[in-house]
Amino acid sequence: MAVRNLMRERFKGRGESVPRTVDVQTTVTDVLKNDPDRFSWIITNNSANRGYLWFDREVSSSRGMAIEASGGVVSSFWEEDGELTTYAVFGINLVAAGTWAIVESGVS
Repeated sequence: MAVRNLMRERFKGRGESVPRTVDVQTTVTDVLKNDPDRFSWIITNNSANRGYLWFDREVSSSRGMAIEASGGVVSSFWEEDGELTTYAVFGINLVAAGTWAIVESGVS
């Protein structure tokens, strides 16, 4: 059975994954918007500098989850992390801005 059919059966809708990039600055940057239909996301820091992410605009090196430079990854899946997966996510890079790759999946 195709994955899309399994997702449609499980989530009662069409599952959709959306890959994109975000340029994360040395000031707070919106990474993911609040989305009650999102069931997972994965973020990879492709920049040369450590970054931090958190679930409000107060993200900083002392208040957030570290996402290491050059391939550090943070992910969230509703079966493990519950409602947190649907929350908005904000990020900040140390030293210099850089690109983060994001894939978010939800039901449409």
